[in-house]
Amino acid sequence: MKVKVFINIDKKDIKIKESIEKKLIDNNIVIDNDNPDLVLYLGGDGTFLRAVNAHFDQLDKVKFVGINYGNLGFFCEYQKDEVDAFIEDLKNNKFMVTEHKLLQADAVFEDKSEVLYAVNEVRIENPFRTMICDVLINNEPLESFHGNGLLVATSFGSSAFNKSLGGAIVMSDFECLQLTEIATIQNNFNRSLGSSLIVSNKEKITIKGNLKNTVIGYDYKTLSDGNLKELTIYLSDKKVKMLHKQNYSPLVKLRRSFIK
Repeated sequence: MKVKVFINIDKKDIKIKESIEKKLIDNNIVIDNDNPDLVLYLGGDGTFLRAVNAHFDQLDKVKFVGINYGNLGFFCEYQKDEVDAFIEDLKNNKFMVTEHKLLQADAVFEDKSEVLYAVNEVRIENPFRTMICDVLINNEPLESFHGNGLLVATSFGSSAFNKSLGGAIVMSDFECLQLTEIATIQNNFNRSLGSSLIVSNKEKITIKGNLKNTVIGYDYKTLSDGNLKELTIYLSDKKVKMLHKQNYSPLVKLRRSFIK
């Protein structure tokens, strides 16, 4: 298996990268930065998102696995003291693979359209004034929303910003979309659902209305055009493939990250 070691550019990270590459080579593992089979990312969850983005055109053939040199490391399968264990698993191909669909967001502006992709979530926000818009599920009206913004998360990304907003954590093997409100206005004149809504993996969520001067956030990126008219979010056919230890358990990862 050909491996690429991916890091965020930092002098400290470069030394760690070089050390791990040497260990891989010493174990007869091929390093290939152009056409890898496996991207080994060193860092935390932000590094994972950047690794996926950097290899977007190779998602059909590349798998990802992480060693946590960051903080939470929710998407990292190994801790920094488990480098040797990772190499042994790699040599013996002792992994299981999971696949997770990306979010696709079709953004329609007054003079153009763009297609955006995200692993965790797509957000639309107006940080300066109340965002007023209609929310539709498969073109059927759900609500009129007044507030700072809306977030749509995958189950895979439900433990990220979605959780901070009070949304539910969804087990990553349950494919769905979750719509969560950001600083909603609830009074006698404005009323919306007021809680997260989980819909099936076949649904499309459309946001339209007074969207001028809003900002679209997708994972760690932002897009601010000022002339957005409509945003439709749904699960893409594109997938990210993750390697896990053979005894992988999502519950263990949840306990480790959020409970103890």
